[in-house]
Amino acid sequence: MRNKRKLLLSFILLFVIAYISFGAWIAHDTKIILEEAMKRNADMKYMNSSAFENINPVERGMTADSFKYSKSSHHIGFVFPLHFFVVSKAFVTQEYKNDDLAFREPVNVTLILKSGKWYATKVSIKP
Repeated sequence: MRNKRKLLLSFILLFVIAYISFGAWIAHDTKIILEEAMKRNADMKYMNSSAFENINPVERGMTADSFKYSKSSHHIGFVFPLHFFVVSKAFVTQEYKNDDLAFREPVNVTLILKSGKWYATKVSIKP
């Protein structure tokens, strides 16, 4: 009986460690996706075109076509991922502030694991 309990607790601990590790990986890649989507010529290996259009300020009509992304003006808050290892929903707040543009918004990102990287398939922003 005692060995079964130890085995069960070990399994639970291993699951929690794996879940938290995947969460950290998702948080890291979510930040990369948000940074990449702010650029005019984003690397689309991180997201589909719908996700890009929902994040990028120019695509959303928030600023002129001449907008240039500055990483120092972009702050991404704590990423809270809920996941089932190969699919995830991440909740985060991003803020962008420079002389021409300023906004703070909550972002919900739906991600899938694709070719060893997290890939954004759907983005919802509530200003």
